[in-house]
Amino acid sequence: MKQSKTMELKKPVRVSLARQVLTAMESMIRSGKWKVGDRIPAEAELARAFSVSHNTIREALQSLIHMGMLEARPGDGTYVMASDRFAVAVSNRLKESELPQILEARLALEKEIARLAAVKRTDEDLKELENALKDCHGRVRQGIEDDMLFHAAVARATHNPVLSELYNVVIRHVQENLEKLLQEKQYDSGAMKLHDDLLAAIRKQEADEAENIIVKIVEFDTVSIGGAFIS
Repeated sequence: MKQSKTMELKKPVRVSLARQVLTAMESMIRSGKWKVGDRIPAEAELARAFSVSHNTIREALQSLIHMGMLEARPGDGTYVMASDRFAVAVSNRLKESELPQILEARLALEKEIARLAAVKRTDEDLKELENALKDCHGRVRQGIEDDMLFHAAVARATHNPVLSELYNVVIRHVQENLEKLLQEKQYDSGAMKLHDDLLAAIRKQEADEAENIIVKIVEFDTVSIGGAFIS
């Protein structure tokens, strides 16, 4: 008579409070409740919201900071830096990449984003783009950040969240290099006319024209950054 085999059950793993809080915070980031660039609530407020101790909150925050999803800025607060672990992995890969490789990746993304935005944009997208572009004109240091926000708005107009999130990771690295450029010389605002033309092409839903213009914009930035690094 054959003996019946007993099933070996794994003992349930107890999940610590800090791990539960970490999972909840990560879910809030992925869902967009905490968006990239947002400053999250202070530690005391989070402790009250999750009904846990400050130490538990601190442990969860440190884990997310170590992952690269959050960044602690002394005297300012803690900010969301990536929407998920994939974005963190891409960001880490970009940190190890040469600048020309990053710029090539940006160009490939920008071309497809410009085309899709021209085809899929809505009236609400146009309003957001118009407001973002207004902030780009007549400014220098702030203009770089505003310029990146305009490009991010174009990416959102594709209504493709995967493409938009990937673009946000790449453009942050481009922004860092543009800010380094400003430390040595003033950022040339001549590209603003090209941005006006890009918005016009998206408004008219002319995908080919939008792609041609974005190539000129990326080339403009590439020459500017390249000049700063060569000199």
